[in-house]
Parts: sequence; structure tokens; C-alpha cells
Amino acid sequence: MSSANKITFVTEDLPPLQIENPHTAHSGAMVQLVNELIKELKLDADIVFMPWARAYNIAQNTENIFIFSMLRSNDRESLFQWVGKIYTIRAHLASLAKKEITINSIEDAKPYKVGVIRNALAQSYLQQLGFKDNKNIYANPSYKALWSNLLNGNTDLVFTNNIIWGPQVAEAGIDPKDIKLIFEIKDYASDMYLASSKTTDPILVKKVTLALEKIKADGRYDKIIKQWQLF
Repeated sequence: MSSANKITFVTEDLPPLQIENPHTAHSGAMVQLVNELIKELKLDADIVFMPWARAYNIAQNTENIFIFSMLRSNDRESLFQWVGKIYTIRAHLASLAKKEITINSIEDAKPYKVGVIRNALAQSYLQQLGFKDNKNIYANPSYKALWSNLLNGNTDLVFTNNIIWGPQVAEAGIDPKDIKLIFEIKDYASDMYLASSKTTDPILVKKVTLALEKIKADGRYDKIIKQWQLF
């Protein structure tokens, strides 16, 4: 494949799914999966890490861009070509363990300041439920900022999920024992996808889709999931 047709897979640092390693090869379960796709199709491709908001914008507007791991929702449906589901998570609200906050429904969170990642699906999800930016939604540029703001009392809750919160708080220098998951958000989109920009050649997208299906069918996907203990 010529350099003019070089493909870029964009993603964010999201251990254990995607782990950015500045001095060695990137790792993580979904990075490993994407590398299998690249190998299977003999693609001239790179995996590039960047903040989620930037990755999301680039993936909407640039040819030959694929993005992972992205939650699929109605408001995103027409913005991308959807390659295939790669993992499923469960969304939660988290608080400091020492705080006595009781949440029995998402409406119960409205009196509190909820931290989210800027341009992540969690932000639009809360907006649709009547939460307001800078009132009870506080958007953060990074996961380190997200958890630091909770620790420092700038926010009361963090919108997170069952897989990523532990590595994130440890990376932010916070003892995971100081955090607790207090409410599961069961109606929140939970399937994570590999997707591509609308301007990417549909034939290429179809090839990647079929390769992903093959990797799932022949056991390579399950092997990766077990290796990273994500079952």
C-alpha cells in the first residue's frame, strides 16, 4: 500500500484497553487486537495516541482514519462508518470512599458536580438528561485531571466504568481504595466499537470488518481478552 493510502488508527490512553508507552511499543488489549487487524490485512498503518477530543474530531473529518475504542450511540450513528464491536463495559458513577453520597437513580446525581472527559459520550448523555455544563457537568481534558479534580473536591462524582477506573486512579497517584463505585448506569451505551471516518473508502472499511469477524471466529480475539483478564 502506498504512503498516499497510509491508514491511521487513533485512540486515547485507556488502560487496560489501550496503553500508551512513549519509549516502547504501545500495548493493551484493543491495541493488540488492532495490531492483529493490521497484520491480517497487511496494512500500511500506524496506531497514534492523542487526547480523546482530538481523536474524535479527526476521525470525523479525515480520510483513512479509524478510531477505537468508541461507544456507539444514536447521536454518533451517522457520523462514522461502524466497523464492529470490540468490547462491552458497564458504566458507573464513582465517588471518594470517605464521602457519604447515595445515588439510586441518575436524577439523584443532579445536585452534584459530575466529572467527565471532554467530548466523551458521557458528556452528551448527561446533557440530554438535563445536566448543564459547568453546573453539574465538569468536562476534563484528561483522565489524570478527571480523578485529580475528584480528589481535590472540585467535583463530587466521576462518570467511569468497571474496567478502566482502577488503572486510571493509580496513574493519577490515587490509592484505588480511596475510590468507590456507587451507582451503575444501566441504560448508558456500553458497547465499544472500532469505527472509521465517513470519507474512508467503504471497500477498505468492509475489508477491516471482515478481518475483525475472522479474528473473532478463529479464537484470536478470545485469546487476547483472556490474556488481559477482561472476560
